[in-house]
Amino acid sequence: MPDPKMRLAFREPDIDTNMPFVDGSVKVEGFELEISNFTSPDTIDAWDGSFGGLMQSKGKGDHPYVSIPAYPNRKFRLQYIFVNNASNIETPHDLEGKRVFVSGTAGVWARGALQNYYEVDFTKIRWVMSGSEAKGWAPGVTVEQLPRGADLDELLLSRELDAVIEPNVLPSVTKRDPRVRRLFRDWKTEEQNYYRQTGIFPISHMMTLKQDFVNRYPEAPVALLKACRQARDVALDRIEGSDPSVLTVSWASAAMAEQRELMGDHYWPYNIEDNVRPLESMMQFAHQLGLTPKQLNYQSFFDPEAAALPGW
Repeated sequence: MPDPKMRLAFREPDIDTNMPFVDGSVKVEGFELEISNFTSPDTIDAWDGSFGGLMQSKGKGDHPYVSIPAYPNRKFRLQYIFVNNASNIETPHDLEGKRVFVSGTAGVWARGALQNYYEVDFTKIRWVMSGSEAKGWAPGVTVEQLPRGADLDELLLSRELDAVIEPNVLPSVTKRDPRVRRLFRDWKTEEQNYYRQTGIFPISHMMTLKQDFVNRYPEAPVALLKACRQARDVALDRIEGSDPSVLTVSWASAAMAEQRELMGDHYWPYNIEDNVRPLESMMQFAHQLGLTPKQLNYQSFFDPEAAALPGW
């Protein structure tokens, strides 16, 4: 009898923690994988869910999903705060009185740091968001909606926006346009200090399955978690070996050694116990920002057997 099919989709299939699934070097035991790019949960069984989106659906009570403690995408988000040089923004508090665009899960982490770590007064910022994201903020915060089709990069370059908080590096920053830069000039040191002080390594994506699929195949969450850990290990091994076919970065292994010195050998853990601080913080930030009507319990997101699986 053939193995049941698991339709597994990725928002970012090209990132190193997902590639072993895409290239077929990692399988999910007991399942035949069908890999695709993520568009919506409607036609798939599992995917790398946006942490922010999952919290919003959970907060609304419309959450027919169950997650596993595997986090293929996580980034420190202070480096993704971009400013116009003419706006005279040198510190986080200089954002007060300015017009600032913010978006997505990345924006939740960045805003959480600005509010709780740097103690920025959000009621003094003219916030701008797109579409439905412009709803649900905390009392006292004013938000305007970005016009449909607006070009964020052009708005920042023209100083119609003073700052932009985005999940990805803006083209103008990549091109080193002198009109724009990151808020934190030495962003690497800033993020490392933030980690030392808070213990937070932000989670962007969390592997998630549809509840009806788990009802039919209760072994699926543990099987997928084991496979995700294997895929992560493949990714880490490739970097540590500095394979030029994987990374065209001469000192990748040195950067990994530096990260391990700061964060420990198991700095990318796929479990709950080593991620309590970021999980609790995301629940706190989401409630503070009005994304959820109450502070959620992070444990309620996870399949119990996958959550209890030993290892990192």
